[in-house]
Amino acid sequence: MKRRTYSIGTDIGGTFTDCTVLTSDGQIVTGKSPSTPPNFSEGFFGAVEDAAGTLGLSLPDLLSQATTLVHATTAATNALVQRKGAKVGLITTRGHGDAMLVMRGGGRSKGLDVDDLLYLPGMTKPDPIVAPELIREVSERVDCKGEVVVGLVEEQARTAIEELVEAGAETIAVAFLWSFLHPEHECRVRDLIEEIAPDLFVSCSHDIAPRVGEYYRTVATVMNSYVGPLMNDYVGQIADGAREQGYERPVLFAQCIGGTVPVSEVKRRPLFTLDSGPVSGIVASNYLGEQFGFQNIITADMGGTTFDVAVIDGNAPLTRESTNLDRYEMYLPMLDVESIGAGGGSIAWIDPASGTMKVGPQSAGADPGPVCYRNGGTEPTVTDANVVLGVINPERFLHGRRTLDRDASCAAVSALGERIGLDMEKTAAGIIEIVDNLMAEKIRRMTVYRGHDPREFAVFSFGGAAGAHASSFSRSLGVSAVVVPVGNIASVLSALGTISGDVMHVYDRAARLPAPFDLEEINAGFARLEEQAFDQLGAEGFDRRDVSLARLVSMKYGAQVFDVEVPFDAGDSGDDLVARFEGTYERRFGKDSGYAPAGIELIRLRMYASGSLPRPELAATLSGDGRRQRETRSVYWRELGEYVETPIYEEVTGAIDGPAVIELPDTTVVVRPGDRLRSDAHQNLVLTFD
Repeated sequence: MKRRTYSIGTDIGGTFTDCTVLTSDGQIVTGKSPSTPPNFSEGFFGAVEDAAGTLGLSLPDLLSQATTLVHATTAATNALVQRKGAKVGLITTRGHGDAMLVMRGGGRSKGLDVDDLLYLPGMTKPDPIVAPELIREVSERVDCKGEVVVGLVEEQARTAIEELVEAGAETIAVAFLWSFLHPEHECRVRDLIEEIAPDLFVSCSHDIAPRVGEYYRTVATVMNSYVGPLMNDYVGQIADGAREQGYERPVLFAQCIGGTVPVSEVKRRPLFTLDSGPVSGIVASNYLGEQFGFQNIITADMGGTTFDVAVIDGNAPLTRESTNLDRYEMYLPMLDVESIGAGGGSIAWIDPASGTMKVGPQSAGADPGPVCYRNGGTEPTVTDANVVLGVINPERFLHGRRTLDRDASCAAVSALGERIGLDMEKTAAGIIEIVDNLMAEKIRRMTVYRGHDPREFAVFSFGGAAGAHASSFSRSLGVSAVVVPVGNIASVLSALGTISGDVMHVYDRAARLPAPFDLEEINAGFARLEEQAFDQLGAEGFDRRDVSLARLVSMKYGAQVFDVEVPFDAGDSGDDLVARFEGTYERRFGKDSGYAPAGIELIRLRMYASGSLPRPELAATLSGDGRRQRETRSVYWRELGEYVETPIYEEVTGAIDGPAVIELPDTTVVVRPGDRLRSDAHQNLVLTFD
């Protein structure tokens, strides 16, 4: 009999750490544990141990039989948001030391919402990531063709390094002009740092963000150094802990562009783990969408702290080239996911200026958590409102592993309602309606505002809290259906996503080619990237037969700012590329948005190289037409304005009509009045509306 093996995926969220184990025969087992800041590795192993217990195994037994262990982490994100990174020194080209501080003039407003933009007294620049006294300029200069105009003055570089070390820099970022065309100057400075201070973490801009744009490239390089020491310690804890518990293979980490990378790559470019949890949810949705016949998907991930939205168009997740963090914009290729502070732990509060009730973005998080957790929380949250309304069963939260205090939730919600003249039920219903509208608006901005018709999409609803809200925030969008993928697995879908992708590396090469294109030069550039990919993946243990390559080029109209990325095949003609670019640009920005007389330029080559990991097909688990009803419970439905005795199901196959509540072990799915829910053989719960 063939030995059973396991693929393990984990995702650390703001409230819970999730684990998914996919067995070699296609079964899925889940585990959960409270997140454990500041030592998140405790929650990591706690979630894996919880899943092991479900399988009847100890933690060492499960890890010793695992073929894959992948982790999506918030460690880098938390360090950046909370400003708990390392003390960074910056070495840059003489005359350009203020690039980070000037912020291209947009530091006061970049990424702010309308309310903040209108509050002029509060529009100040964020605190600098690099203190001015830790910036050093050295003489060197490369031009836009990659030609050396002024050679690196090594004595200045050596002095800069020594001064930064003396000033207490814990890590150094090196960012020279046009370094991606001529990286030798940055490489030499890195060698000098290793000679003078071998224990310092170093980032070079040609390695982190090899493309045009001094400010954005510098920010990415500095951010990478800022989180570098912390991430090196963190991934070491995970890798060492797994090895001590019996795991013998390399631990892999999810990254923001999709796919996974080994520990060595995370230690070199830790910035690429940013938002790896939400991105893993997109990867899982695309993986399941391909299996279940959904090509156009809106991903809606609602956890305890945030609500994350992304769009998958034709089984291709949308990507973006830059991201904004605390008004610092940086080059960081990633799957395009946007977040708002709307989760189960989001706090309801009264705006003193308007006297109206609002929800989030503040969250109770894992500690103290919602009021009903009885852990010190005093302000009502979305979870408390759902407990008051009867949607969440206090006795069976997380499959009975945690008992909630309904009386505490009622008291907190009632106290909030008294301040605005509403009774408890209407206050709780109002909290839910507000947060549902916030989520619907975020989806609308990610679709309608970008030229996508929601009616052509299905919403994939996942995360521990999404099932209770998906019907409400999706109905107004007119989507074709809401899918709670694989039933209870939806609560830990991002963890499943970490083991749904392959090991993947992204390689960029700057170019500046006007149309008509020199195809020989394009193919020669891709050939160099291909060899780089085969060398790296070969060193990581992949045979060339197990490596797949995807080639893309970025193109733009002359005199216009925005570029778009289109696929490139070795047999493409120049006319093929132009036609593909013009079609993509028009779909993205609208008819007649391009200006062809200005010409067309190719500005970047990109290659995605993937090393294939074993991934069993999901096994079908249910069939037939049946349902298992546990009880009825009084639930308040705002559509009806009253409590109604509502059937509570613990399992559904076939179809049911709302109102109803499905209580799965780790999540709750609400079927509102007027909804119809059906289940299929893979436990997908599909909601449609009248």
